Amino acid sequence: MSDILIIEPDLHQAYLMNAALESEGCRCRIAASIAECAEILQDCPRMLTILNTRLPWTESFRLLRVLEDRGWPVLFIAGEAGNATHLRALYQGCCGVLPAPFTAEELRTIVSALLAETNRLLTIGPLRLDTERREATLAGEQLTLTAQEFSLLHALMQSPDAALSREELLRTAWGYQGVGETRTVDVHVQRLRRKLGPSCIETVYKHGYRLKMA
Repeated sequence: MSDILIIEPDLHQAYLMNAALESEGCRCRIAASIAECAEILQDCPRMLTILNTRLPWTESFRLLRVLEDRGWPVLFIAGEAGNATHLRALYQGCCGVLPAPFTAEELRTIVSALLAETNRLLTIGPLRLDTERREATLAGEQLTLTAQEFSLLHALMQSPDAALSREELLRTAWGYQGVGETRTVDVHVQRLRRKLGPSCIETVYKHGYRLKMA
């Protein structure tokens, strides 16, 4: 299930988008302003954000920098199709532009495409992961990772800034259901730290690990 944050001052329009996306299995949260979404941003590890460009631009610009650092995809709802190139240039991560008015099917189509691209290409700060090509780069330099290291990094990047337990990482990265093999997580975290930098993966006391990319 994909998480969607809809930031739309017209609540009627927001609920229409919510209905269109929830019918496809998405889980949506609605905010009428950028200020209202602050708590939502803290709660959710990763979500696609739909942003109406009629909102105050100073606030939107600050929000975009936060979303960019987290590697979250953004869908701009624009009043004119001609603004698409300008809007895409403002966001360095995965993004799309949907001119208003639009149909529910058009919304579902572009959201589906953005989610597919996001699942293939994960970007957090200088770290980039291509799950289709099985490639990882840090500040443009390719990383040499084993299959297990790649899987662990993928699991961490799917929930940036979230504290993940060793058991969660075992299930996500290796498909293990038991709790007796958590030592393997520690070993691979140490290997990743040598390749990413010692401060990139934070140890969460008595719990697990958190990816922290500047």
